[in-house]
Amino acid sequence: RRDDLLALVATRLVVALDAPGARRLHATQGRPRVVEVVDLGGEAGRRAVQLSDLHLDRYRPRHRTLIRAVAELKPDWIFITGDLVNVRDGLPHLLRFLTELRRLAPVYVTLGNHDHYSGIRVDEFAEQFDRRKVTLLVNQVTFIRGTEGELAIVGLDDPSLHRADLHCIPSSQPGRFTLVLAHAPNILDQLTPEQHTDLTICGHSHAGQWRIPGIPTFWLPPGCHGRTHGMYEKGRHRLYVNRGIGWSVLPMRL
Repeated sequence: RRDDLLALVATRLVVALDAPGARRLHATQGRPRVVEVVDLGGEAGRRAVQLSDLHLDRYRPRHRTLIRAVAELKPDWIFITGDLVNVRDGLPHLLRFLTELRRLAPVYVTLGNHDHYSGIRVDEFAEQFDRRKVTLLVNQVTFIRGTEGELAIVGLDDPSLHRADLHCIPSSQPGRFTLVLAHAPNILDQLTPEQHTDLTICGHSHAGQWRIPGIPTFWLPPGCHGRTHGMYEKGRHRLYVNRGIGWSVLPMRL
């Protein structure tokens, strides 16, 4: 059932540009809900899906189900914010998953701490992704130009490992919307007032992974700074923390 799928994969971020000049971010877990509305000019009517923390070491039936769920959303872009795999042996399974996503829409990816721990070199990721027309952004920016403006997609290397180089964030320009992909929520503490961002999306927290009603979150990985899921603001910067799909340490989510 779809409700079971959404419980399994936790939260996806759906960026639905579905009204003139408006952008809605739907955090989908059960029924979608609007969590933010901002202006994006000429890109109204476009939609993107964020996935995070795949930890995909073996392709399983739940991943095929997730592909179908993403397909139903009919995205124009798919953003994945790190922790793609845990170990090198997971790479072929990850590539299969990304290939299927790429058939749905352009895919933009950045790396997380577990991707660096996996022993797979950044240039290996880049070569394999390039063969499949998946865009890997590691302290890089790419631009999507529309009829009335442009979307700047910035991909930062993992801030929890102090690998993010914020010099790649472009300056503010009329008609430009700057979206930052990062892995860990501590990116919000690294951004300065001089840097212009419209929205940053990340994962890493697993929303605490083990959450028991009535008990405060008792586990978060380093680099979260207490941010578990949802929207956060600091100064003029806004951050959305995705709950993620997979798990680490123990193969379970509560």
